[in-house]
Amino acid sequence: MTASYAGGRSPEPRGGVSNDAYAYMDACRFVLAVVVAFGHAWALLIRDYQPTTDVAIQGFYFMAGFAHSGVVLFFVLSGYWITRSVVGRADRGWRWAPYLVDRLSRLMVVLIPTLILGGALDAVAVAVLDSPTHRGITDTFVLRADVWANLAPWVIAGNLAFLQDILVPPLGSNGPLWSLAYEFWYYIWFPAALLTFRRRVPSAALAAFALAWFVPALALGFVSWLCGSAVFYAERHLGRSGRQPSLRKRFVALSLAALTAVLLWGRTGDYPLEDPLLAMSFALFLLALLLRNPRAAPGVAPFARYGARASFSLYAIHFPVMAFAAGALIGPARLAPDAKGLTLVALTLTATIGVAWVFAGLTEARTSRVRAWATAKVGKARHG
Repeated sequence: MTASYAGGRSPEPRGGVSNDAYAYMDACRFVLAVVVAFGHAWALLIRDYQPTTDVAIQGFYFMAGFAHSGVVLFFVLSGYWITRSVVGRADRGWRWAPYLVDRLSRLMVVLIPTLILGGALDAVAVAVLDSPTHRGITDTFVLRADVWANLAPWVIAGNLAFLQDILVPPLGSNGPLWSLAYEFWYYIWFPAALLTFRRRVPSAALAAFALAWFVPALALGFVSWLCGSAVFYAERHLGRSGRQPSLRKRFVALSLAALTAVLLWGRTGDYPLEDPLLAMSFALFLLALLLRNPRAAPGVAPFARYGARASFSLYAIHFPVMAFAAGALIGPARLAPDAKGLTLVALTLTATIGVAWVFAGLTEARTSRVRAWATAKVGKARHG
């Protein structure tokens, strides 16, 4: 959750236009990151489902199944913000260099420390703790990779090139990093397509679309990401034309009901079109929220603050941190969903949220500084 998570608000000025819905969108980033982390904590620590009449336990297992849905919704949010940024840059005169500096600064300031931290935790878990979790003995479906083999230098290089789950596996135990690679290529694909459409001349960056031939899942994820782009264009069109829905409260309620229905439907089976339908329903909800422009409730602010400042970090590091905790705290068998197991999940999740906040303060919070440094370096190189 980077997963996305990395597609934060555009640094470009908004021309004085603000929308209280942005606070809810940032809060969504926090909620989605926690949903993903909870699902992984549950799978790492708690045994697979066994028939039970306990409705509460059934509910926990049900809620733990929304991790992938959370990533899909992250894609939609990212599509909205990155489209806003790209269109703004294109309107002012597009240049690839500053755009790539901006995007890579945002990604690398978190990715590099994530690879170092995650790799170190995985290495200690395997070589020192002899962790049953990392050796596959607990047989959790979220960690069946050869963790030690996936710490090889060529894997590290591939992850730094955003090729995880495309040409190389994600580093170590950190399977969720697949979505960060997808995000990066969407950052290339969208402006390449937009510039080609506007200029009527094919952009050289269109060559990056060749990856879709080899990784169909990458193309399918782009459909979900483009739902966020559609939100941006729909919001702009409706705002300019004055044809915003007159019953905006009802639009919010209906779109939220549709989103809820698709989320619940998705938990009843594995459907080929589930991701695009989920993305479209969330896009409708976001559009309704943006058109409604609701006043942010006081209780939303803390979640929005975390979402804006640390959701990327939480998504990026949560899995190796939680896997390390599982390796240190449980044996070869995962726990029953009893008081002990539930308490351990809650403590692990809470601690990881706290660790991610500190991690973000050391990484995400320095994005502007890193961007300025990189911009200066690029400018110096271009001018000799």
